[in-house]
Parts: sequence; structure tokens; C-alpha cells
Amino acid sequence: MLQALKPSFKQIFFNPGSSFHLKVDKGHNLYRGMHYHPEIELVLVRHSRGSRVIGKSVESFEDNDLVLIGSNTPHGFLHDEEMLAEGNPAPEALVVQFGENFLGREFLKLPELKEVYELLVTSRNGICITEEGKANIIPLMERMFGASSLDAIIILLEILKRLTSKSICRELISSNRSNNDPGPYCMNDHRFNEVLNYTYSNFDEHITIEKVARIANLTRESFCRYFKTLANKTYIEFLTEYRISKACQMISHGEKPVKEIGYTCGFDSLSNFYYQFKRITKLSPLEFSRRCTETAKSKEMA
Repeated sequence: MLQALKPSFKQIFFNPGSSFHLKVDKGHNLYRGMHYHPEIELVLVRHSRGSRVIGKSVESFEDNDLVLIGSNTPHGFLHDEEMLAEGNPAPEALVVQFGENFLGREFLKLPELKEVYELLVTSRNGICITEEGKANIIPLMERMFGASSLDAIIILLEILKRLTSKSICRELISSNRSNNDPGPYCMNDHRFNEVLNYTYSNFDEHITIEKVARIANLTRESFCRYFKTLANKTYIEFLTEYRISKACQMISHGEKPVKEIGYTCGFDSLSNFYYQFKRITKLSPLEFSRRCTETAKSKEMA
């Protein structure tokens, strides 16, 4: 059962030049195991049914299931096998991912945004949108996928505004997690957060397991077991994924030549940088750079 699986930390890679991420998953790509990430997710599942796990809550879901999943909340969807059979419409999920600070750290501190802030805090328990709410939210969500970047942000704000409205019913999925709890399992672990903060601040330097083990006040062997138990991946895997995410940002912003970015992000050789970049993003750094350029040109022409 899904609830017996240990969630893994997932690194989200945003599109070039974007502060939020839109994607459409189909078929067997819909289920990738229980996971969590700092980004908030608005998920619309269509042409499917099965079981949905958010936090410690396990519920069935039907076609047009719409949920708002908060920061660092473990979640996963298990689709009934017959829904993936040939001849049936391919199940799909429209997903909007964004950070709590996607419009700046001070944005949600504005008094006018108090209700939006409270919504995002509540979403850490998982929010299921009722049929009445879906009629308001789904058309807007569908429009986002064909809109320009500026229009998409405006639509996202409108969605959040409507979700705060008392006229739209919202059902709390998992009420057993405190709204003051910043995340699952490891995310409220002070030692784990110290390691993350060190990594985020020093990813461009030479980082050793021994160094982060000392930060966690553990031996090398104990730290390796500790980190993998909490994150469901090794520290080196996590560090590499984070470095590649930063490299993607630098390439998309045109900050430096691609060859320099590998070293800037902490890789000790260009060959290793190119290998890890393609392994994680499925594109070479140069292919990714060309795609960023093409995206920027298409936006200018729009």
C-alpha cells in the first residue's frame, strides 16, 4: 500500500526564466512514488481513479480530482490498473508548482495577502476542492497552460484568491498535521535543516561527506545512514541535483558561458558536469541553453 512507502525528497526543476512550473503528466508517468518538496502543488487528475495519499490520509479519488498540496507534504497517487489499459483515455495530471516566495519574500507579508498566506499554511494538511470549487478553478487552471508568463501569474493569483473565498468549499484532507509544522519527518529536524542550509549556501565549493557529517555532529557512516533514511537518497545524489538546478538557473539567465557554470556550481570537471546535467535533465548544457534562447525569443514575439 502507498501509506507503507517512505516518501523521498524530490528536487523540482523549473522551466527557464520561470518562477513557477507547469507540467502535464500522462499514463505511467503519473505515479512516481511517495515524495515531497518545498514547492506547493495544485494538481488536477483527469480520466482516472484510484487512491490518493496526502500526509497520513488515504482516500479514493475519481475523475477531475483537484487538490492543493502544501510545502513539504508527502503525497502520491496510485491509479487503478484498468485506467492505464489500452483503449481507455490516457489518464493525465495538470500540475502547477510554485514556491511560497514565488513573487518575492515580502509578497505574502502584505496585509492584503493575509488570507492567501493562511491558505498556503493550511494546504500543508492537504486541501481537496469540492465540486462547487472545481467549477471556479478548473477553467482558470486550463487557461494557464496556454497563457503568456505574465498572464499565467495573474491567473495563478486569481486561483489563490478564489480558493480563499468562503463561497468555495474546501475540505481538509489530513487534519492530523499541525499548521505550525513546517514539513514532514526530516523537515522539522534541526540537524537536517542545518545540513540543507549549509548545502544551499556552499554548493559552489568543494563539499565532503566528512564536512557535512561534522555539521550534523555524526560520524561519516552514521551521517550517510541518517541522511538516506530521511531523504530517501544519498547526500551526494541530493547535492548533485541541487547543483544542476542552480546550473539551470544560471544558464537560463545567461549569467556566464556554459563552460564556466559547471565550475561555478561546484563540479570538479567539465566532463562530470556534462554527464550529470544530461543524466538529470535529459538535455546537454548546450541543448538546454539553446532551448532557453528559443523560449526567450518566442516570448518576445508573443
